Amino acid sequence: MAQGHALVIGGTGMLSEVTVWLNKKGYFVSVIGRRNERYHQLMEKVESPENISSILVDYHKTEELRQSLIEAIENRGSFDRVVAWVHSSAPDVIPALLKLQEQYHKKQEFELFHVKSSTGYFKQETPELPANCTYYEIFLGFKQYSGHSRWLTHEEISEGVKDSIHHGRPQTIVGQIEPWEQRPH
Repeated sequence: MAQGHALVIGGTGMLSEVTVWLNKKGYFVSVIGRRNERYHQLMEKVESPENISSILVDYHKTEELRQSLIEAIENRGSFDRVVAWVHSSAPDVIPALLKLQEQYHKKQEFELFHVKSSTGYFKQETPELPANCTYYEIFLGFKQYSGHSRWLTHEEISEGVKDSIHHGRPQTIVGQIEPWEQRPH
């Protein structure tokens, strides 16, 4: 039996290992992705495929996303844990998700692990949160070595996100953000 309902936005790509980990921990995981082939690749890695549900939607289409989330909530219950990697090109995703959580998850606490780009670190923007939401920020930085720098790999990102979830830190930087001028270009 699943220990809760998790939602992973970006869970078939960059955060696929987070999806696998949550599945292994006993969550029923709803996964938002855009490509069916990535979902099938993900399904080959999970221990309990019966506890994974695909939400194939382009989250830039907010109304389609909202309808898909309502369907997932009606089928499995509201989300106890949300891990969200959303590009800045879709600013309505997090507010729409939080509004649904407020509507369907009124009394129970839930967690939002908001994965953000390194530039988000300097903006320090936090969405308007319902009272029952515990909010965590995860900033994705870069790696620096021998005078060179590179962006993080999907594996490094997933490991950092899993570590942040495991330890429940209010704010985590995966890799490094400073010195900013030495980031990859």
